[in-house]
Amino acid sequence: MERTGPNARETGRARWALGHPGLLPRLAGRLLPILIALAALVGLVLVVHPRALAGALARFNPLAIPVVIVLTGGWFVLQGYRWHFLLRAAGSTLRAGDSVLLSVAGQVVTALLPLGDLTRAVFATEAAGLGVGAAAATVTVQELTFTLLLLLLAAPGMLALHAGTGVVLAVIVAVLAIFAILTVPQLFRLVRGGAALLPLPRRLLAQVDELQREASHLLRRRSTLAWSVVDLARAVLGASVLWLIVQVLDPGAIGWWTAAFVVAVAYVGGAISFLPGGTGANDASVVGLLILLGLDGGTAAAAALLQRVCFTGLAASLGLTSYLLARRRFRLGGLLTHA
Repeated sequence: MERTGPNARETGRARWALGHPGLLPRLAGRLLPILIALAALVGLVLVVHPRALAGALARFNPLAIPVVIVLTGGWFVLQGYRWHFLLRAAGSTLRAGDSVLLSVAGQVVTALLPLGDLTRAVFATEAAGLGVGAAAATVTVQELTFTLLLLLLAAPGMLALHAGTGVVLAVIVAVLAIFAILTVPQLFRLVRGGAALLPLPRRLLAQVDELQREASHLLRRRSTLAWSVVDLARAVLGASVLWLIVQVLDPGAIGWWTAAFVVAVAYVGGAISFLPGGTGANDASVVGLLILLGLDGGTAAAAALLQRVCFTGLAASLGLTSYLLARRRFRLGGLLTHA
């Protein structure tokens, strides 16, 4: 008689896993960043004391929730709208609505995995027929432009507070250096020559060459500079979300320019952490900066967690819905195959 009990099922799962030797390492690689991010959030709550956090959250007026959600949703829409013009410059024939749909669809992976934003590039290759290098260049250029504009937006708050000047200026210089490497052939050849001395696969160097060619093409177009105003608007929305949350929790605690400074520094901290969506590193930066600005730990943690819930919650819900629509429209591959 065939065994169908729990032990038999476990044995079947084990055999299936052994038959796919690469499965467990891939799952571990995908789950580890998520577990680290969740552990960072739990640690954040414990550090500021759960009772203080609960008291701060209880002060948040639910009437502000729809406004915060609309602003956050606008952040994702503007990201897709700006990306649309970069896709068009790279040769895409997608309509603006389709570009926004694919951009929002990619947010599911972005919220869960490091470097998940490159999922948008994969979607562009499947839906618009772009080459991998051209699609990756659109995402790279957008992220560089957005980061630079967000940091410039933080300058007034930075100057007023006399804080974080070195960090912000260092990142601005780094971003400008990347722009220069991508657009100045002599600089790129110098960097590329150094990279060629490292034990890197030739395929990787070929991909870097293609990315540089496509990114340089985009950055030399006037439309790339002109439509970067959309990235500026997205930066304004991001700062406004945090400012509104803090205003509801502790009216008058910080000004809008100060909120822009906090968002910029936290965004950079999250980006260099390589955690999914910057979760943990971004939130810890927000809490630390808000405490330095005079907020109590409970209020600072509440602001960071509410901001996280808004962005990650919408990224997951809107992203999954958009992916299901985009998959049906463009016959995209499975979501996990892009991770």
